[in-house]
Amino acid sequence: MNIRRVILTLHLWGGMAAAVFLFLLGITGSLMAFEDEIDRALNPKLTWIEPGTARLSLTELKTNLEATNPGYTLTAFGFPPRNDMAWNASLSSTTSDNGIDLAINPFTGSVLGSQADRNDWMNYVHQFHLRLMLGRTGAAIMTWAAVFLLLLSLSGLVLWWPRKVFTVNWRRPLKVLNFDVHQTLGIYCSVFLMIFSLTAMVIRFDDEATGYASRLTGSEKTPPFPRLKAPPQGAAALGPDVLLAIAEKAEPGASPALILLGYAPVRVAMKFPEDHTPVGRTNLFIDPLTGKIVYQLSSRTGPLGFRIVKLWNREIHTGDIGGLPTRIIACLVSLALPVMTVTGPLIWWNRRRALPSTLPPERGVPQAVK
Repeated sequence: MNIRRVILTLHLWGGMAAAVFLFLLGITGSLMAFEDEIDRALNPKLTWIEPGTARLSLTELKTNLEATNPGYTLTAFGFPPRNDMAWNASLSSTTSDNGIDLAINPFTGSVLGSQADRNDWMNYVHQFHLRLMLGRTGAAIMTWAAVFLLLLSLSGLVLWWPRKVFTVNWRRPLKVLNFDVHQTLGIYCSVFLMIFSLTAMVIRFDDEATGYASRLTGSEKTPPFPRLKAPPQGAAALGPDVLLAIAEKAEPGASPALILLGYAPVRVAMKFPEDHTPVGRTNLFIDPLTGKIVYQLSSRTGPLGFRIVKLWNREIHTGDIGGLPTRIIACLVSLALPVMTVTGPLIWWNRRRALPSTLPPERGVPQAVK
């Protein structure tokens, strides 16, 4: 058996083994390329507001929310990227582990609804993409699916090379048409699929990957986030507006994405315009009693290993790195993956049956479908 035959056999059986999971990765990945837009379309009442002339202060919002929700303490504000979008507010119970997540209008303080009112479909899609909603077992399965995708993409290039199919002749017999579709999609998507698989594996082991990237680039090791704990009883903490102002002064040009209150130190996540991750990769931790910054990690000045893995790798995987054009590419390539997981097993099935030799002599029948 020659080497090409071995690669073909491994490619076919590897594709068969991973087909279901790659199909699911492709479908969910295509949706996640526009995750925020779909989620907002499903939840317009919890998303869009009429902007006013001036927002209420964080202290005012915190006071109002705690007054209208007795027994709860505000623990976080989430800041959206646009002025006409609702803020998120999280409150924790002072007597139990229960919490409340609310969508609020920062200009009026009115509550638009809670997490219980949200259509959470896209969150399910996200969790299904990451771990099949099966916890660590599902995450391991999807990681192995990414490994298979990398191997299939590489072996597919080897198998494509002899015939170099670049186009699909839609007048060909169905079995050969199926083969041409598989090969054509494969060659145009192969590089992107390899990128998806590699970046997915890095995301799965991002802490370990950050360490390797730091050593390879000779950059400093990224210090871990400080551990959060409850502030001392009876201590007078600085107000949220003061804490946010400290963070904004420390990272000029960055917009706040999240402030996590009720803990020591207080965490503020921020985003620079070029940062396309959801919450941002610039983080500051501030002592709520003194206002001293005890930890600061910027997506602009942080260690190179950290930026490669935590920032750029994630943006490449989701297609966010180049804005709308690269997100469209990520969506289309993801949609091509389910097609290939169907056409691939069909090639395997067709190989079990003799294809009638009624094809034009100049093209012949690809060996893979005989």
